Amino acid sequence: MDALILMSRVPIPGKTKTRLMEILTGDECAGIHQSFLLDLFHIFQFLKKDIHIFLTYTPERSINKIEGFIPHFINCFPQKGKSLGERMANAFQHVFEQGYHKIILMGSDIPDIQPFDIRNAFEKLNDHDICLGPTFDGGYYLIGMKSLYAQLFDDHLKWGNKSVFEGTVDIANSAGLKVGLAAKHRDIDTKEDLIEFMKRVDKKEFKNKILPRNTIEFIQNCWSDKYYAQRHIKG
Repeated sequence: MDALILMSRVPIPGKTKTRLMEILTGDECAGIHQSFLLDLFHIFQFLKKDIHIFLTYTPERSINKIEGFIPHFINCFPQKGKSLGERMANAFQHVFEQGYHKIILMGSDIPDIQPFDIRNAFEKLNDHDICLGPTFDGGYYLIGMKSLYAQLFDDHLKWGNKSVFEGTVDIANSAGLKVGLAAKHRDIDTKEDLIEFMKRVDKKEFKNKILPRNTIEFIQNCWSDKYYAQRHIKG
C-alpha cells in the first residue's frame, strides 16, 4: 500500500496560524486550524481503504490536545528536527523504514483538497521520481517520492518564501529527477488567503465537491455579522 503523511502543528492558541492573528484572535486561529484538520480527516475517510495515513505533529508532547477527534485509522508520531526541511526529511525516513514504496507528505492548510487530488498525486509517482503540489504563493503544499531525496529539503530554500517551489524543482532537475505536478491549490496562511476562501464560498465554487464544512461553519460562526466581518477585514 501507499502512505500519506499529514504534517501539522497541534492547534494551540497563540502557537498556530499566527499570520492570521491580523484578523483573528489566538483562540480563533487555533479554532480554524482545528477545523482544517477535521475537514482533512473527513477527506481521508475516502482514502483509508488503500492508503495508510499518518499524522506527524509538533509540539512533541501535545497530541493529547487533539487525540479525541483523530480517527482511529490514522497513526501519529511527533516531528523530529530543528528546521522544517529536517522535520520533513525525517518524517519521510520514518515511514519509508516501515516498507512503503510511494509516500506523499502534505500540509494541513488546504481544507478544500479532494480525494481525487491526492489519488492523482500518487498516480504521478508511477512514472515520476517526485510529485509536487504547488501553491499560488510560490511554495508547495504536497511532496511525494518513491525514495528519500534528502537534498530536496535543503534549508537554503528559506521555507515560506516564494522561491521554495522553484528552488525545489531546480534541485530535482540538477539531480536528474523526473518531476510530476499535482493540482495547484491556495493554502490558507494569511488574511488575503482567508478572504479569497470566503469569496469562493460565496460563489458556491465547492458545488459538486466534498465541502470543507467545518472550516466554512467556523468562519460563518466566527463572523456571523457579515458586514462587521467585511469592515474588520478591510481594516
